[in-house]
Parts: sequence; structure tokens; C-alpha cells
Amino acid sequence: MTCCRSPRGHITDSSYYSGSYTTLEARMVFCDQRRLQRWLDVEATLAVSQAALGMIPAEIAARLRETAKLDLFDSEAIRNGIAETGHSLIPLLDEWQKTAGAEAARFIHYGATTQDIQDTAQSLEIKEIIGIVERDLGLIIGELAKLSTAHRRRVIIGRTHGQHALPTTLGLKMAVWLDEMLRHAERLQQCGRRVLVSQLFGGVGTMAALGDRQQELLEDFSCRLGLASPNTAWHSARDRIAEFLSCLGMLTGSMAKIANEIFQLAKNETGELEEPFHMGKIGSTTMPHKRNPELCEQVVVLARLVKAAAGLGLDGLINEHERDYRAVRLEWAGLVDASLYSCGALELLNKILKGLIVHPERIDRNLASSACLISTEALMFIIGDKIGKPAAHKLLYEISMEAYGSGVPLSELLSRHPLVKSSISEEEIRAATDPAAHIGSAVEQTDRIVALAWEWLAENKPNDQTKVVCPLADNCRCAVADPGGATP
Repeated sequence: MTCCRSPRGHITDSSYYSGSYTTLEARMVFCDQRRLQRWLDVEATLAVSQAALGMIPAEIAARLRETAKLDLFDSEAIRNGIAETGHSLIPLLDEWQKTAGAEAARFIHYGATTQDIQDTAQSLEIKEIIGIVERDLGLIIGELAKLSTAHRRRVIIGRTHGQHALPTTLGLKMAVWLDEMLRHAERLQQCGRRVLVSQLFGGVGTMAALGDRQQELLEDFSCRLGLASPNTAWHSARDRIAEFLSCLGMLTGSMAKIANEIFQLAKNETGELEEPFHMGKIGSTTMPHKRNPELCEQVVVLARLVKAAAGLGLDGLINEHERDYRAVRLEWAGLVDASLYSCGALELLNKILKGLIVHPERIDRNLASSACLISTEALMFIIGDKIGKPAAHKLLYEISMEAYGSGVPLSELLSRHPLVKSSISEEEIRAATDPAAHIGSAVEQTDRIVALAWEWLAENKPNDQTKVVCPLADNCRCAVADPGGATP
């Protein structure tokens, strides 16, 4: 077997398949080197805040800030130190002490505990992920708004319990998706206000080692990092992380609902919608004719993976006493996985919606074949005016079941039935069985949601420019644009 010098065991790191599971941009957020550098950035910010409040000399803070650069350190020594000590932070600080010099080294990690630094840095990671998710969710909202408008009057069969029900419009179906995405955007914004906080409370949350200006220090430290100040330590209160993961689980679940609907409507028997297709996209090694909806399938896969990871966030709520790493170590895996898969799902769904294929001829053909059956509600009210609604329901039920059993069109059975003939004319039957006459306020509802979407987009101004850029681009493997795998 060929030796692998840079093993990539996780699917999101695969040089071949990662593009089906996440994005390079999201991977960069959690790169090893960026994580260690982020810890150093938080430590340096703490020193700057302490100097601003007179807690340590200003020249010491300046020296620490100048030397808090991972590329100045011996990465192999850090790696070996973590293996030897079993501690995630001390080997990094040891290397920093060597670089900073003896005088400045005295004030490294001054008054903080390891989890203060790592939780604060994790909040900064979440902030970057929220930025990506909000941007890409905005792109999806824009695509859904355009699709809803384009198909606002396209009448289709509405289905309940997997069966033909009543007429609706494709625009309204998409507007329902759009409305759901707008709620997720609102949830994400609200969640961010609670989740994006610092941590600086010391060993058991008392701030005892942080001097007599503790609250000022916390607020200055938080402000410099662009985070809010929490009221108390959250070393063992992991509800913020659980909320964020739950938001990702809900968001990707809704995206999977959209992808699954396209999947269902792409079945050969229906053929109304289809995900993007290009020549060269292969569905099967043994069946050359296949055009599999694999993009849609993959969005569902990713949503299920996010849900599984979100469950770890709920498990992390169970902590003991003032600190317990059993929750934090779950987050190091679960938070990363949920974030990576969510970003992958957002990119895939955006691609699906941008290239969504609508087959109007199949929509019309399906609608025509079921026009009479899906108009029974309207017929019931027309006939009910003559014989009462309960009697009309019973009559149409019996005739409909006869149509199912005999294969004779419902319209033909209606025209033969003496009670129907005495209650409603053939012209009224034809008018009542026009699906376009029974879409209610579908167009108005669609227009209302689309207007809300454009209003939200105007206020939030999402764009498709990459926000995450690795500051260690010259030395960090995460910034190398590898193939990332062909999207299925």
C-alpha cells in the first residue's frame, strides 16, 4: 500500500469526495492551524485588554501581540507536547513563551483558564460559520423568490398523503419553502445574539484571578473580539451551543424537505421537476439511461448527518459542577461536523435551485388527467347548494370510488347520474372541473411572501463573495484549493 504522508480519514477532508459533503471555505474555519492561531489571537487580545486597564505593562502586551504568530513556533514541538502532556493548550503556550522572551512570558495566559480561551475562540468560529450560513441562506431566499414569482400562476396538482388532492400553484408551493427559509433566517439572527459571547471567568467562574476590574476587563476583551459579554461563566452551561446546533438541524431539515419534494416530483411517473443535469453526469454503471436526482439525495443525507451532530449538542447540556470537558469534547466533533455539513447542504441546494428544471408539459398533462377528481371540493359545494353539503359529499364519494374501481372517468359518471343531472348542468360541471378556477388566494399569498423576501434581502444584503480567508495562506494546508471531490 502506498504510504500516505498527509492522511485524510474524514469524508470532509477527502481529496476526492469532500465537495459532496462540505465546502473548502467551511473547512478553512476549522483548520488545525487556524484554530491554534485563533487561540493565540484570543490570548493576545486578553493581554491588550489587561494593558489597557493597567493590569500588565503596555510594552509587554505589545510584545505578546507581536509574537502571537503560529508560524514563529515549532509545530512539531507543539504536536509532541500535546501527545506527552495530554493538554490541548499548554504546549502551544510553552512555544509562545520561548518566542516572547522571559519578561513577556510571565504575563501569558494571565488569570485565564484554558476553557476561557478555547470557548471564546469557538465563539469566533461560530461567528464565521454564521456569516457563511447567513450569506448562503440569503442566496437561497433570492432564488426561491425568483422561482415563486416565475411560477406564481402555474397550476399544478396539490397532493396530500401522497395522493392527488386539490389544485394549487407551483408558485405557492415554492412560496411555502421561501416562508420557511425566512423563519430560519430570523432564528439564526436571534440565535447569534445569544450564542456569540466571550468566556473569561477563570477556573470555577469566580474571576478571582482577574484582579479588581474584572467586569471592565470582560467587556473590553469582548468588545475587541466583536463578541458580547455574558452575565456569568458558561463553562458548564452549554445551552448556547445546543441552540446553535439545533438551528442548523432545523435549517438543514427544511432544506432536505425541499430537496425531497423535488426528488419526489422528478420520479418518472410524475416528471414535473428535475434537478440540474449536464451531459457527462452519469447515474449508473449498468443502466446508462439513468438521470438520478443525486444532488437532492445528498442534501437529505447531509441533513441527517447534521441532525445526528445536533444531538451531541443536546447531550452536552448534561454537565457536572463548574466545569466538565465531556461536553466540550463533544462539541469539538459535533459542532465542526454540523457546521461543515450545513455549509455543504446550503451550497448544494443553491445549485439545485439555480438550475432547477421545470417541465410544464408534464405538469399540464398530469393536471388534465386528474382535473375532475381534484375539483370534487368545488363540485360538492355547487351540488350542496341544491341537496345539502352532507348529501353532496356522500354522492361524490360514491361516484369517485366508482370511477377509481371501474376506470371510467369521473366526468362521464357525473354526466350520467340522475341526481347530478337534476342539480347541475354540463356547462357548470365543465366550469367546476377547471383546476385554474380553484386555486383560491394562491397567487396573492405567493406575492405577499415574495415581497417579504425582497424586503428581507434589501435589509440584509447577502452576497456571494467568500468571507473566510485563511490568514496563514502561505503555510496552511487548508488554504490549498484541492479537488474536493466531484459533487454527486
